[in-house]
Amino acid sequence: MAGGTSNPAALSNRRPSVELILLALPMIAQFSSYVVLQFTDTYMLSLVGDMAATAAGQAGQFVWTIIAFGFGCLLIVNTLASQSFGRGDHASCGRYLWQGLWFAVLYGLAAMAAFPLARPLFDAFGHEPRLAALEATYFQICISFAVFKLASTATAQFLTAVNRPAVVMWATIAAVIANIGANYVLIYGHFGFPRLGVAGAAWGTNISLVVELTVMWAFIARSLIGRMYHAFDGAFQWPMFKSLLRIGSPAGLSTVAEVAAWSSFMVVVVGTFGTATMSAQNYAFRFMMVSFMPAVGIGQAVTALVGRYIGAGEHDKAARRAHLGFVIVSMYMVTCGALMVIFRHDLMRFFTADERVIALGGTILIMMALYQFFDAMYVVYHGALRGAGDTLVPAIVLAVLVWTISVGGGFVVAKQWPEYGAIGPWAITCFYGLCLGAFLMIRFILGGWKQIRLHTPTAASNPTPCSDKVPGLELIVETP
Repeated sequence: MAGGTSNPAALSNRRPSVELILLALPMIAQFSSYVVLQFTDTYMLSLVGDMAATAAGQAGQFVWTIIAFGFGCLLIVNTLASQSFGRGDHASCGRYLWQGLWFAVLYGLAAMAAFPLARPLFDAFGHEPRLAALEATYFQICISFAVFKLASTATAQFLTAVNRPAVVMWATIAAVIANIGANYVLIYGHFGFPRLGVAGAAWGTNISLVVELTVMWAFIARSLIGRMYHAFDGAFQWPMFKSLLRIGSPAGLSTVAEVAAWSSFMVVVVGTFGTATMSAQNYAFRFMMVSFMPAVGIGQAVTALVGRYIGAGEHDKAARRAHLGFVIVSMYMVTCGALMVIFRHDLMRFFTADERVIALGGTILIMMALYQFFDAMYVVYHGALRGAGDTLVPAIVLAVLVWTISVGGGFVVAKQWPEYGAIGPWAITCFYGLCLGAFLMIRFILGGWKQIRLHTPTAASNPTPCSDKVPGLELIVETP
C-alpha cells in the first residue's frame, strides 16, 4: 500500500522519534500549507489595502466560530478510527468516516442560518461601516461552503487514522495552489473576470475547499483504501453516530468556546484600540500561525498514535509518544517565538509600510512570543487526551479559563488601563495560556485517561476487520 502501512504492529517496531516524525511530517506539511494559504490571502488583499486584509481576517475568525463546534466534533473521527485501526477493526474505520460525513452535511446546512446575521453582527461590534460591509461579504460567501469544509475535515481525520496522512498533505497543497490561482483571477480581475477584492478572496477559499475534498476522495476511490477500510459503507449507523456525538460534543464545545473567545478577544477586546491596532494584530497573527499550525500537525499525530496504542492495549507507549511530542513541539515553538522578537519589525514590513501599524505589530509579536511555550503544552496534551477520548473535563476547563481570564480579564484591562494598549490584554492571555497548558499536562500525567474505554470488551477481543457487523460503542470508565 502506497503512503503508509495498515499493520499497527509494524508501526510499533520503529524508533519512537522516527514513528512520530514519519506520521507527523505530512501533517506538518498539511498545516503549513494552511499557513501559506492564510499568508497568500492576507498578502494579496494587503495590496488592495489594509482594510481589505483586516476585513477578511476578522470575518474569517467568525466563520470559524460558527463551524467550530462541528469541526471539533469531527476531530473525534481520528480518535475513533485510530482506536479501531489499533485493534484491527478495519470495517469500523470507514463507518466512522461516514458518520462524520453525515454530521458534516447536517451541521453545515444548519450553519447557513447565520447568513443573514452577518452585517448586523459586525455593525454591533462598532466597526466603521466600510469595514463592516467588507466583513459581512466575506463571511456570507465562506459560510455558504461550510459543508465542504466539514466534510474535508472528516475525510482528513479518517486518512490520518488509517496511516495515510501524505494523501491529506497532497490534497492541501493542491488546495493552496488552487487558492492562489483563484485569488489572482478574482481579487484583481484578471482574464476578463470582474475585480472582486475581498469577495474574490472568499470565493478563492471556497474553490480551494472543493479541490481539497476532491483530491482526497479521488485517492480513496482509486486505491485499496475503500475496500480495506469500508470507506464506501455510507449507511447511517445510529449507534456509531450517537457515539461520535457523545464523545465529540465536548471536543466541539471546547473548540467553539476557544474559537469564539479568540474571535471576541481579537475583534472586541483588542478592537477597542481602533482599526490600526486590529490591522497590526491581523498581520502579527499570520506569523503566530507559522508557529502554531505545524505544531497542530504534530498534535494530530500524537492524537492518532495515542489512539492506536490504546486500541492495541499499550497505554505506556501512548504516554511516551505524547511526552516526546511535547519535547519536539516546545523546542520548535520557542524557537519561533525568539525569531518573532528578533525580526518583529521586518516581519511586519512584509505586509505594510504604515509605520504605526509596524510599531503596534512589533509589540504584539513580543507578547505572542511569550505565549509559545504554553501553547506547546496545550497543543500536544490536548491532542493526547483527545486520542484517549478524554474530552469532557478538558472542554469545561478550557471554556471557563478562556472566557474568564483571556476575554473577561482582557476586556477589564483594556477598559481600565487603556494606556497600555494591546500589551495589557495580551499579558492576561499569556497567563491564561500558562494555566490551561499546565492543567492539560498535569491531567495527562496523572493518567486517569487510561481507565477510559471507547469500545465494548467483545469488540476489542474479537475484531472483525472486514465483517458486515457494526460493532457497538459504549463509553466505559472502569475503576481500578
